[in-house]
This record gives sequence, C-alpha cells and structure tokens, in this order.
Amino acid sequence: MLTDNEIKIIKASAPALAEYGEQITGRFYQILLQNNPELCNIFNMTNQKTGNQKQALAMAVYAFAKYVDNLSVILGDVERIAQKHASLGIKAEHYPLVGSALLAAIKEILNPGDEVLAAWASGYGLLANVFIEREKELYQESAEKEGGWVATREFTVVSKRQETPLITSFYLQPTDQGAVSQYEAGQYIALHLHPVGHQHHQIRQYSLSGAFDAKGYRISVKKEASEQGEGVISNYLHKQLNEGDVIQVSNPYGEFVLTASQNPVVLISGGVGITPMQAMLETLVVDYPTREVHFVHGALDQEHHAFKPYLDKLIADNKANGHLFYQQAGTVNQGQHQGMINMETIKADLPMAEAEFYLCGPLAMMKAVYQQLKTLQVADSQIFYEVFGPAKTLAD
Repeated sequence: MLTDNEIKIIKASAPALAEYGEQITGRFYQILLQNNPELCNIFNMTNQKTGNQKQALAMAVYAFAKYVDNLSVILGDVERIAQKHASLGIKAEHYPLVGSALLAAIKEILNPGDEVLAAWASGYGLLANVFIEREKELYQESAEKEGGWVATREFTVVSKRQETPLITSFYLQPTDQGAVSQYEAGQYIALHLHPVGHQHHQIRQYSLSGAFDAKGYRISVKKEASEQGEGVISNYLHKQLNEGDVIQVSNPYGEFVLTASQNPVVLISGGVGITPMQAMLETLVVDYPTREVHFVHGALDQEHHAFKPYLDKLIADNKANGHLFYQQAGTVNQGQHQGMINMETIKADLPMAEAEFYLCGPLAMMKAVYQQLKTLQVADSQIFYEVFGPAKTLAD
C-alpha cells in the first residue's frame, strides 16, 4: 500500500505528466530498448516509429497519477492491458526493467528530486504487482482450459481466402491436431512471427472473425498502408504466408466481449472492424436468439464489404436488422445509405435508450460514432469498444 504522503506526491505530479508525458515516455522507450534490446522482440516497432506507443503510455501514466487515490477508476484499463500483455507473453521479470527505465526517464526530463522519485518507485511497484498477479491468473486460466496451452503453440495455415481487395482470411488449425481453446466472440489471438529478412521477432494481435469452431481459428487481416509505408506484418501475411505454413499462436485473450444481459444489441463496425462483430453476430443468433440485434456497418462500397453475402443471409435468416453505409454507394438498396455511418439517420429504428452499443473500426470512425451516440443521449455505460493498436479513448 502507498502512504498518504506518496499518494499526495504522485497526484501533485499529474500536471507535469500531462505537459511532459510524451517526452518522458519517448525517452523511456529509448532507455528501455537500449539497455534491453531483446525487448524489441516484444514491442511493436512500427508503433515505436509512429509515436503511437509513447502517446498511449503517456496517457496511462497520467491516468495512474490522476487516480492514484482511487484506482478503481482505471481497473478497466488495467484489465485490457493485462489481457494484451498475456497475448504478448509478458513475464514478471520484465517489470523491474520497465520500472528502472521509467524512473530514469522521469528523472532526466523532470528532475523532480529524490522524494518524488521514491514515491513513483512505490507507485510503480504497486501497479506492477497488480499486473503480475492478474497476468499470472490469465496464464493459468488459459493453460487449464480444455484445449489450452502454455505460451504459444504451433498452428498450420490450412486455408487462405481473399474476402475483399484488402482483407484476407487465414484459417488456422493446431499442427498437433489437438483440441483448441474455446473463446468468447470479440477476443483475439496474437501471432508470434519472425519473417525472413526482419531483424526482430514480430507480434500482432488479430480479432477472431467468427464464432467458436472446434476445428481451429480464423482471423481476417487488412493489408495496411500509411504515410510511413506498407504495414510490415499485414503485408507479410498477405504476400508471403501461405497454406501449409506453420506459425506460433497465443491463447485467445481480450475483454471486449458481449455481456450476458438480454438487452438489445447494436453492433457498429467500419472496414476490417467487422471481424469481431461478425463473431458477435454469429454468437448472438445462436446463443441469445431472443435478443434484439442490429448490425451497422460502414465500408467504401459493396466490393470492400467483407463477408457481405454470408452476413446478408445470416441477418435475413435470423430476423436481425441490417444498416449499411457505403461511401461510394452507387445504387442504394433497402437498408443501405450513402456516406459515412450516421446514427441520426437510423435512430428511429434503434432501441436507443436500452441497447448496448459495440464499436470497432478505424479510430476516426469510432470517435465520430461515439460523439453521435453521446449527442443522442446514450450513456457511457451502454457503449463498449475495441481500439486497434495502442489504446485510445473515444472521448478525447
């Protein structure tokens, strides 16, 4: 436990962290990876180059300082991070390395004095122990599940299918032909890869794009490109990973899952964000047949709408409600709209007051939809979302 004085000191440093947070976390990663280059095999080096990782960490450090006297506020973030850590294979022995680098960065950028550094050392130790214990539980739970395993397991790519010009599905089955661990719709697996020609081991998390299938797993990956160039791993998967190839895979993890209530559900996705939503839709129509379901999806056009024929039939057969938004619609059919997702346009068809809203897609799309939902008086307790890559908040 922290002393009252340590809590006071950490809270008092929150404004400085808000102002200098990204400088601190940027320097933190430099120190950490210079002193421990083997950790380059765990961290997403693309996110290091873009600055996304340091921004996300700065937000997390600031939140800890702000709420150090009421950590229940950030328990949801702790659980999300612990789940991701488990898929990456983070170990207890990594935490002292991280703590040492973080304190060194705070000292270098802020030079706050020994008392402040000592308080932060205590605060970091408290938080690290929370993560270590929760991740220990996750590892144990995964290993003890029927079909579960420790660390990673060899899977074979048994099929590779192009869904759209940019999205390809990979069907994975255990190389040992044993059972696979069950998962909840919305969870993900991590691929642990070391592509030929790349200096570092690469780990990427991908949502499972269908309801549980005892034969194996399916992920559906968008071929990414940005101002920084092609997405290293997404392009590797599309261009070089072929049927018959063997890869290392984590157990399924993630906290973005359906609640067990009977409330109506509105699934809202954009682009490749459709992957966990498809798994949720399949699960809802089988396991929760009495729940009212609305499926809202935005895409460039029909050609870029992954799984469209299958989803159209699934929605029609199960009397779910489909609402599609195409930026380049061409002919607009019933249930289709031209342009970006607009909740105002379809609000009359939705049970706004009592529904649970699940969001997944590009960050800009999710922020826009979140703001629309707030304008329509939807409470935060009704909104659940999954952000690709380092965590962001939709409220900013």
